[in-house]
Amino acid sequence: MSNFSFVSDDALRANLDKAFDYIIELVSLIESGKYKSETTSSFRQTAIIYTAAIIEALLLDLLKKKFAETELATEKWELKNKNTLHKVSPEHEIVAGDHKLVKVEARFDRMNLGQINSLLKEKNVIKDELYRKIDKVRNLRNDQHFGTRAAIKKYSKKDLEFVFSVAGEVKKLCS
Repeated sequence: MSNFSFVSDDALRANLDKAFDYIIELVSLIESGKYKSETTSSFRQTAIIYTAAIIEALLLDLLKKKFAETELATEKWELKNKNTLHKVSPEHEIVAGDHKLVKVEARFDRMNLGQINSLLKEKNVIKDELYRKIDKVRNLRNDQHFGTRAAIKKYSKKDLEFVFSVAGEVKKLCS
């Protein structure tokens, strides 16, 4: 029996169940007491990554059910042939040029968790509190990128419990 029976897409549901099974395995390794703290932190990191992937997939599925890509398109100003008229400061200048309003199409296959979360908040599907929690999960997941850090982040039991609690809220919202 699936933990995600409310998901209508068979492939997505199977992938969510498989990721959930991996998380259960990781939690059993963490709780076994057989590993030193650096190793359990690594297991927690992997569980957080998988849980964030589940959250992202559920939220994207929700977004797809509620909106078409065309409904999520935005507009932005595009400036060509820029000519600086006056430099006010290094960060601010007064410019002229050819500008036009350009439609930016939304593509479900190119969205990340931050974009999905922002769109759901903007469209009033999720409230500010859940938005902030999901964003915190996104940041925890992104802490895996240690190339620009002085040290690799150690993931705590509290971090993992927080991510699991957010996943529970998202699952409840989506089911």
